[in-house]
Order: sequence, then structure tokens, then C-alpha cells
Amino acid sequence: MVLGMSTIRTIPDIIKDCGGARRISDASETTTRPLKIDAVYKWAITGIPDRHWSLLMSLTETSAEELHAAKCAVRTSETAA
Repeated sequence: MVLGMSTIRTIPDIIKDCGGARRISDASETTTRPLKIDAVYKWAITGIPDRHWSLLMSLTETSAEELHAAKCAVRTSETAA
């Protein structure tokens, strides 16, 4: 990291900052789109679906811009492999 520049957290970092996959899954039970823990773990490979961003923003300090950037980073690394 270059001093003075911010870095985008990775999806695993965001999941951890939300309290982990179980906490996200438990919190999703009150929504119209409940999540299984395994689905949350797959986000590190597939990216976080937009429909779940508001849930994550309620669990940790993040923004749509950061979630979008993290999702793009995952998809970019897929095509580079």
C-alpha cells in the first residue's frame, strides 16, 4: 500500500468485518433473500451479488462503491487466470 492512498478491501475482508459468514447468514434470515453460509463463502469466487449489498452495509462500514470495486477485482482475477 502506498502511503496516503486508500486500498479496497477484498471480499474475504468485508465478510470478516461483517462478523463472518454465519453472522451474515443469520442477519439475512430477516430479509426476503435468506442466505446459507456456503453461499456467503462463494462470494470470494463469484463476487457479492448486488441484491445483498444493503445487508452488508448494515453490518459493517462499507459503501456501494467499495462493494462494486471488490466485485470487479474478483471478476478481473477470474479472467486473468
